[in-house]
Amino acid sequence: MHTIRKLILLLFLCQIPHLSNAQTVNIDLVSANNVDFRFDSFYKLTNGIFIANAIMFNVEAVGTQWDLYMGSSTTIPGVWDNVQYYGSSGNGAPSVGIVQTRVHNLSGTPLISGFVPLQDITTSTLDIIGNHNAIDAPINCSDPSPTGTNTPGSYLADPQCYQFRVDLRIVPGYNYRPGLYSLQIDFIIAPDL
Repeated sequence: MHTIRKLILLLFLCQIPHLSNAQTVNIDLVSANNVDFRFDSFYKLTNGIFIANAIMFNVEAVGTQWDLYMGSSTTIPGVWDNVQYYGSSGNGAPSVGIVQTRVHNLSGTPLISGFVPLQDITTSTLDIIGNHNAIDAPINCSDPSPTGTNTPGSYLADPQCYQFRVDLRIVPGYNYRPGLYSLQIDFIIAPDL
């Protein structure tokens, strides 16, 4: 059973509130619902925009191991949605891959390190914790190497392992048609079944 809450522009939040009385996995957004990038200078188009901690969320898992993954959702898979064009030059809408993401926390539990291009959720995903297509070995926050921590826990007791921050970076260049574009980023948490 999936309960989905949508957040507009660059973020989507998925929550699975009750699997049974003893098992729950929740993800709660701490940051604003929208992240805006305004490319209004040649410098920004060439060098890009970086927003540290653009998205922040907390995880709570009770009685079950869990997986966390992400990807973008757009009308045409792999391409930003156009809201309004500002001109006729350029090669159309940008691909979702121009968004570079870096997911991190204090204990280094995400499986992805450094910046990686965003992928469309219909074709591929970025596994942050666990492999969402397989059952994973349990990894505890207290392990010597907690990368991939997927055991029951809470941001209230172990914020270093169950609080996540996402940095975003976009360097569009001059190839795309000027306009207002949007995309939605999906963060999906599910029991590791």
